[in-house]
Amino acid sequence: MSLQVRPAQLRDLAAIEALYRQQTREAERSPVKRQFASSRLWFLLNNAFASILPMTSPADHVYVMEDERRLIHGFVQAENAPLGPHAWQILNLCLNPELDRFQDGTALLDHLFNEGLSRGVSKFIVRIPVDDPIADLFRSRGFVAYATEHALLKESLAPRPSPPLAGWRPMRREDELGVYLLYVATTPRAVAAVEASNFAEWRRSFQPAARSSRIPRRAGQPRFVVERVQVIGWMSLVPGGGGRPHTLGLMASGQPSDLWQALVDRSLSYVAENRPGPVWCSLRHYDEAAIALLTAEGFELIASQTLMVRELPLKVPARARVRIKEKRLVPQYG
Repeated sequence: MSLQVRPAQLRDLAAIEALYRQQTREAERSPVKRQFASSRLWFLLNNAFASILPMTSPADHVYVMEDERRLIHGFVQAENAPLGPHAWQILNLCLNPELDRFQDGTALLDHLFNEGLSRGVSKFIVRIPVDDPIADLFRSRGFVAYATEHALLKESLAPRPSPPLAGWRPMRREDELGVYLLYVATTPRAVAAVEASNFAEWRRSFQPAARSSRIPRRAGQPRFVVERVQVIGWMSLVPGGGGRPHTLGLMASGQPSDLWQALVDRSLSYVAENRPGPVWCSLRHYDEAAIALLTAEGFELIASQTLMVRELPLKVPARARVRIKEKRLVPQYG
């Protein structure tokens, strides 16, 4: 069977959605059923339903694999990542179960790489459920894991007293640099190199509605910092709605040793008092202290995802240089 890859068209939407649902059913029969269901929930937490359907966003890049009868057997979907125009995030990679995952999946990925390179894209990011077999395909195409992200969910928080926390106050615009320095101090260098290697990239990466960022931002959301000479703690809450839980963001320095406990207690007290309802929090593998504290508070680990990245070199045409001795003096008249 001869297969070719081409850009998706609007008439392909029904076939793409049918293929996606077929892969969902296949995954539910596999040992990674819970992880697949959790990753879909994770996606719903961070996106409107419309963005699940391909080609509903002008930022989407969707390519399909079809045979000579124009039957679609696979598709790959990416969108512009919050990192900037040089980065794409892969959202979906679906293949007909009868196809060879490595051979045909490689064809889809390579087509996506070539399309991205032609648009100046050099960085490709993907989030894959932990232990999902599809990770082998991405590793074979040069992707490397740079972090593991965990989602913790609690259906409701019981009211509790608000414990004092020295330095706790509402965040101001001028605190952005302090929060960035806290991010740099608490994030492994290998992770920061992918996400935000400088302050300008950090501000662009963690803009409002940036998906799955450690610092979600939205107009009107409450944000607080813990300042003791410098910013050593941060908390943010994105209100949910329509069945979507509230999103809690946390970040704290490793010192003093009791800071994480105090920050979690104060944050959960604020959420219980001001925003009752289900709440979830996304934390990285290096946030062990926060994960342990939230688990002790009854939060359930609903999903774990591996964050992978591949960077490709861009071919930039070199400037033609003229040696000084080859320059000629041109007489000027007038």
